[in-house]
Amino acid sequence: MTSLTPDLIQSRRSNQTVRAMPLAQAKIGNVLRVVALRGGGKEIEELAAAGFTPGRLCVVLSLLPGGATLIGLDERRLAIGSNVAAEIWVRLVAG
Repeated sequence: MTSLTPDLIQSRRSNQTVRAMPLAQAKIGNVLRVVALRGGGKEIEELAAAGFTPGRLCVVLSLLPGGATLIGLDERRLAIGSNVAAEIWVRLVAG
């Protein structure tokens, strides 16, 4: 049996391997499902408190200067710095 890890997730609907990627690698317009928040620190805690948790859907709205990523989560916009975006693992849903 394959172990479910953030970088290798089994798709139960199609029996096909779906790879997760860091949020920092996403492109504008991608719809993503949050897989894991790695590491710790104040920024990750604040994102979790804002509802940005594993299982949630978000969309990449913009890539900001300096490598930050602007995402849409529900009716909110969150700017995530490049260092933090590298610690957030997501799976592409559409885009």
